[in-house]
Amino acid sequence: MVIEKEKKSGITNIDIGGTFNNGGGGAGGHSSYALPINPAKFGLWLFISAIIMLFAAITSAYIVRHAAGNWLRFNLPSIFWFNTFVLILSSMMIQLSYLRLKKDRILEFKFLFLASALLGITFLVGQVIGWGQLRSYGVYVNTNPSSSFFYLLTWLHGLHLFGGVVSMIYVLIKALKGFYNSRK
Repeated sequence: MVIEKEKKSGITNIDIGGTFNNGGGGAGGHSSYALPINPAKFGLWLFISAIIMLFAAITSAYIVRHAAGNWLRFNLPSIFWFNTFVLILSSMMIQLSYLRLKKDRILEFKFLFLASALLGITFLVGQVIGWGQLRSYGVYVNTNPSSSFFYLLTWLHGLHLFGGVVSMIYVLIKALKGFYNSRK
């Protein structure tokens, strides 16, 4: 029964040299294979998956190393707790901006998106201040495995957010030029 459905749909087994005829009709009349989703969206999902795997690997290494002992406890400067609040607020702003865009409330979208980008920049500045405060406490990258992991995780997260803020600035420029609406 499955074989009959394959024949009717024009799909053959790609693993044994078959093709997927999507009606594309490329050069010379040959059939072509196309991804069922937009390539940019597929690339974005691959990137997100890679980021998740990176942070999961570092988190699991943190857990394993923490269990080995020789772990120095240190107090975090309060700026890091403030940064947590800023990050949550930024996430809320970007979600609200998306909801406004879906309703074609473009001016509100632009304002909320700008607010989210500015909060992202505020977070990055706060991270740099926090790292400076840690150094003033005598907590450096090589002080202890606990400080090494803390710096590694926060630097990677800062780098991740830096990329996000750069992307947001790009989107904001396009939004100011009127590129986005509920259909785009």
